[in-house]
Amino acid sequence: MILSRKATSLLVLQAALFLGCSIPTADAFSLLAPQQSKLRSDKVILSRPTTLHAAARASGGRKSGQDDKISSSDAWEPTPCKPEEARLTVIQITDVYTLEHLASVKTLVEETRAKSDGSKVICMITGDFLSPYLLSSVDRGQGMMNALNAIPLDYITWGNHEADIPHKTTCKHVRSFVGKWLNSNMLDHDAMDAQEEFDIVEVCSPDGSNIRKVGLVAVLSNDPKLYEHFKGGAFGGATIDDPWETLTRLQKKLMGPDSEYKCDTIIPLQHLYVPDDHITCKTFDFPVILSGHDHHRVDEVVDGTRLLKPGMDAVYATVLEMIWPDKEAESNMPQVKARFVKTDDWMPDPVLYEQCERAYDVLEPLKKTELAKVPPVFEPLSSTNARGSVCTMGLYICSLLRSSLNLSRNLDQRVDTVLLMGGNIRGGQDYEVGSYFSLEGLEAEIKSDEVISVVDMPGWLLAEGISATHSGDPIPGWMQYDNGIFEDFTQSPPVLTQVAGKPIDHDKIYRVATKISDLTNGQSPPWTEYYKAHPELLPPKGNYVNIQAELMSYFAGNLWQRIWDSLGEKLDEDCDAEMYEKKKMEDPECESVCNAELRLETLDADGDGIISVEEIQDALSDLAGISVDPRELTLAEFVHEFADATGSGEVTVEDLEIFCRELGERYEREKIRQFLSNRSSAANNAGDSTNATVVAK
Repeated sequence: MILSRKATSLLVLQAALFLGCSIPTADAFSLLAPQQSKLRSDKVILSRPTTLHAAARASGGRKSGQDDKISSSDAWEPTPCKPEEARLTVIQITDVYTLEHLASVKTLVEETRAKSDGSKVICMITGDFLSPYLLSSVDRGQGMMNALNAIPLDYITWGNHEADIPHKTTCKHVRSFVGKWLNSNMLDHDAMDAQEEFDIVEVCSPDGSNIRKVGLVAVLSNDPKLYEHFKGGAFGGATIDDPWETLTRLQKKLMGPDSEYKCDTIIPLQHLYVPDDHITCKTFDFPVILSGHDHHRVDEVVDGTRLLKPGMDAVYATVLEMIWPDKEAESNMPQVKARFVKTDDWMPDPVLYEQCERAYDVLEPLKKTELAKVPPVFEPLSSTNARGSVCTMGLYICSLLRSSLNLSRNLDQRVDTVLLMGGNIRGGQDYEVGSYFSLEGLEAEIKSDEVISVVDMPGWLLAEGISATHSGDPIPGWMQYDNGIFEDFTQSPPVLTQVAGKPIDHDKIYRVATKISDLTNGQSPPWTEYYKAHPELLPPKGNYVNIQAELMSYFAGNLWQRIWDSLGEKLDEDCDAEMYEKKKMEDPECESVCNAELRLETLDADGDGIISVEEIQDALSDLAGISVDPRELTLAEFVHEFADATGSGEVTVEDLEIFCRELGERYEREKIRQFLSNRSSAANNAGDSTNATVVAK
């Protein structure tokens, strides 16, 4: 349904705001600089932090290659309302992958409320805050939720990356939020009982003569490409309805002639890309849209609707004012004023600042923690000359990523290879033979904000693209790859011969995981030419995966596997000793390859039938053999969550029985795979013998 266009007067006013044309003083923002917070104390250092957490605190989200629509942000100062003026002030942040600026956001919100006497002030985040970044890979978004509750935000809406963390954990976050979690187009979500489909904000003038109602509606992108890699579907299999059908339905419900709510206007809170935001602008008569998803700032007027996106990480916040000057003003056409303000212009709240600092402490015990033994095939492990050769660290990280990505994907979504530019392997270190790979090493080698995605690539282009970077002087784009790729270095430049351990098929379409921006940055001319000519083949930005977060999840799962394997070895030893002492040839309890009850008994130190987080912590030290900090249980909680296969919140014998069954299934699959592999090898050998005989004749 195409609704009527906006009034020309609104278009002119908003276009003037966007283009920077002069407008009446009464309609302009005050340009006074913000005052420093009264919370400042000489006893607390509140300058921008430059602590040891800087690398971990860096954003884990994608970075836009587009320029901002605006080049600077005017200073702004909140002001009291006039007696007859109804004013709604909205402070918005979006796509936040770091806690760094949230203490300043708290001060911004508090000062705005204190100085905007008579104005209704609300604050919100419009999606993407639980993932992807290193901290959330460990604490599953708990530090972020603690900070958002401490501001406190009034509203949260969904982003696509909230699907990245375990669904049951996300549901817990929904129920723990102190404000309102808005969700208009995913109504069968498992935690919908703790969410609102919409909300009505009543705005009243100081003298009580001018009362307005504003509807808040939150829609999330339903683009299937954003969610195709989730087994069982994103958000626990919830249905994401069409955003525009949802907006049409709720516009009628909140503003229609028969509406019980009688809203004056609606503010769509969207998590959509700009082209989709434009559809909303052109289809509906909403005066303003607050959106996220794109990570650059956007301030533009499209068909009379002002579209605002403050960019990522709360570096900037949108400050929107919707004003009805008096009770005679047209109900659905408020004055719209907006600016992006730099949150660092407000001193950070000292209590929240310290809380956010402490949130990153959970990473400290991991810095010297063994994440993985380095397989001998990658030794000696080295990241030196990554811009002039394929180094073993490049091989190792790409191989880890391939394993991790394929572990969490359906068969038809698995990747054939992983490629990273040498400039992304940045440690420049030689590691001792026999050393282990730690979180400290991961942070040294890969920046915390590096992201990859999967792109389809013809075999011929894959070969030409890699070969083009492997000749001449060292360059940042010297391509690193996983251990399934082989090149013939007897030729110059080298020729790619194998992908995924098999001879390359130049006509096959391979699924390649890599940094998407590297495909068009000119380092590999064949790729740049091809993908600039075919940008439609590049994946959407919302489908990117943070490298550090992906590997941290992979390593954490491996820790549970190490506990499991060590437990099996311990039980085997106990059974052998028991049989020797009792001179038994067999013991019924020792017959099973995987006895869940015995494993529970071994891990359950207090005998209550449940494996606690503390008992997992002991197992990490005693069975997995890693160094753990007894004061910090975050890693143990993560492993405990992984071990909770039933999702009950407890680890019981039922969970261990599931792992036992999976172990048996994997064993049987491996036997079948080995049988087929041996049969294939035998057939190939027979063929080789036949060919040899023919040649001899």
